[in-house]
Amino acid sequence: MPERGTRDRSREASRHGERPAGWYGRLVEVSGGPERFRARVLPGVALVGVLLLGLTAWALTSSSGGGDGSGFGVVAAPTTSAPTQDAAAGADRPATASRARARPASTTGAWPTGVNGGDTAADAGAFAAMRGRPNDVVVLFATRDSWSSITNPWIGDSPAHFANFAGTWVISEPMFPDPAVGTTGAALAQWSADHMAACAQHQYDGYYKQIGAWLNSKPNRANSFVRIGWEFNGTWFSWQATDPETYKQCFRNEASALLSVDPHARIDWTVNAHTPLPTASMGDPFDAYPGDDVVDVIGVDTYDQYPPSPTAAAFDSQCSMGAPTPGLCTVISFAQKHRKLFSVPEWGVVGKDSGAGRAGTAGGDNPTYIRAMASIFKQYGSMLAYEAYFNNSESNNVRSSLVDPDLQPRSAAAYRELWS
Repeated sequence: MPERGTRDRSREASRHGERPAGWYGRLVEVSGGPERFRARVLPGVALVGVLLLGLTAWALTSSSGGGDGSGFGVVAAPTTSAPTQDAAAGADRPATASRARARPASTTGAWPTGVNGGDTAADAGAFAAMRGRPNDVVVLFATRDSWSSITNPWIGDSPAHFANFAGTWVISEPMFPDPAVGTTGAALAQWSADHMAACAQHQYDGYYKQIGAWLNSKPNRANSFVRIGWEFNGTWFSWQATDPETYKQCFRNEASALLSVDPHARIDWTVNAHTPLPTASMGDPFDAYPGDDVVDVIGVDTYDQYPPSPTAAAFDSQCSMGAPTPGLCTVISFAQKHRKLFSVPEWGVVGKDSGAGRAGTAGGDNPTYIRAMASIFKQYGSMLAYEAYFNNSESNNVRSSLVDPDLQPRSAAAYRELWS
């Protein structure tokens, strides 16, 4: 299916295999390389992040009340206290009416779980068989080459493409089509800015109404999760939040248009972990939050890289990293403040033979990371919409595969033990 999922996975692969630009790459470079960075700089960065998050939590919790019976307990990182402030907006942001609380994906297990990394039902089935547990969700990607591919995706056009999947679809929808293959750097950023401006002027509302109609046309798929413009805080996709206000208006317009036709869809706003906004000041991704009235789920894509987690303490440190490079635990805290579910649509170990591995910033075959993620999912299961392991074996990607092929056998064994 080169014109469908496979092609998109190749485009997706290019950003996982890259050494990230911006703050992290520059720190590694100026410190004298990966080894010296990990030994001398990273521990200090992690300590400062933990201290700042702890001080913020102390300041907020000292002035806010306790639980209110909403079902959202106070979110705490494994070794730090997270804010308990309930406001739907920060002190400098006007509150917006919130959508009724979304329901998580259906599951018969401890939490909703699935796979991200297969273009066919057979791929997803192999992953389920490996772990001895059905997939509650499959995370899928609309092709990005044209509006027709976006508004009428390949997903569900046959049993092989998940038409009969018993669980819930999670559909990753671009904000607008990609430019020509090979467009990068300044040209890609300009494409993003031009289309983001058009989107903010409601020029793409009609397309997102078509997506809503497409969901309604698929039996029992109207309540799918839809990830609009995932990882907007990176520079690898054609939608980049270089102007947060324009981005927010674009997201609001597209979400509102989709929901006007399919009000049952569950909108997922997904950040990329440990990545600032692609602005000159490398700003806080949470400054681009579109609003409680158009978001049901606050998601985060996170991998064992940039930085990796070789120990439980290292996991806690990167999980608790605050703005402008938030980790998983900080995103959970943000979701709790906004009374939203959270999701982890993409996560996994990262092979030593990946781009991050060659740069010395990947965890490799790391059962410690697998166990720590399972602990997070179990601890915060009451507010977890879903999570999906990114099972990938492509040479230019994260090399996280646990089955077909099993590239990370120790991680696969830990995963089977904890998910079966």
